[in-house]
Amino acid sequence: MPRSSRTRSIKRTLVTVLVLNLTVAIAKLVVGFVSGSLSILADGLHSLLDASANIVGLVGMAIAARPPDPDHPYGHRRFEALTSLVIAGALGLLVVQILQDAWHRLQERVQPEVTPLSFAVMLVTLFVNIGVSTWERRRGRELHSSILSADAKHTAADALVSLAVIGGLVAVRAGYAIVDPLLAIGIAGVIAWGAWTIIRDAALTLSDAAVVPVEVIEHAVRGVPGVRGVHNIRTRGGDGLVWVDLHIQVDPELSVRMAHEIASEVARTVEQTIGQAADVTVHVEPALPEHLRVTRGYCVWTE
Repeated sequence: MPRSSRTRSIKRTLVTVLVLNLTVAIAKLVVGFVSGSLSILADGLHSLLDASANIVGLVGMAIAARPPDPDHPYGHRRFEALTSLVIAGALGLLVVQILQDAWHRLQERVQPEVTPLSFAVMLVTLFVNIGVSTWERRRGRELHSSILSADAKHTAADALVSLAVIGGLVAVRAGYAIVDPLLAIGIAGVIAWGAWTIIRDAALTLSDAAVVPVEVIEHAVRGVPGVRGVHNIRTRGGDGLVWVDLHIQVDPELSVRMAHEIASEVARTVEQTIGQAADVTVHVEPALPEHLRVTRGYCVWTE
């Protein structure tokens, strides 16, 4: 998929999710105010946090979509990873809020008001959140977007919070009010794990960790006609775009045009092997042993 089409698709997905999250948040807040239920009010605030994460994602996408410039010759794609870290921070705030609410309920024995309307709204919004999270996660995989994948985890976390609220309401009706804060603490742990996975993935992208095994690229490149050797394979990047640098050796008697055609075919082969957009830089060398010596798997160039 062309990069411009990918960006537009991600933006459309985020806008759709933003509208749904705002609808869910407003429904919970209205019912919470009418019924006086603290748990539903808190869950409504959690949904607003989802909506704010969508807005942050849209801002991050707008920056990441900017073309390369003199100060950013490789483009602005890493702003996606930075935006994912902001979403992880929002998840962290959500965890703190849940733990604070749970502690307050354990200390004060606060019991939410249980009404049929409370159950109806919570069940409907729960299914909406599950549907949104599933769809957004699938779109994140299709578009290779770290923002959509991170936001899908955020929306799934909100669904877990809603589920905890419903469980708490059932427990209150059965006379076990203490179950409500205990469930909330367990959900906070699940959300914290989701935040950690987002931070881990973003850190790998920002630290230029290898994203494709060297062996996979080496095997593909050696199958290109005219390639006599390949080494110094390096990869970095993340979802949506991978940068690949590699050196190939060809017949030293080839013309520049023929060597260039081989290098172009290598670049196409690497991109097909990776299965997503890739910026492949191929350095062509004559297949002469004096140009290369290998030490512990690394290649050291000699002039």
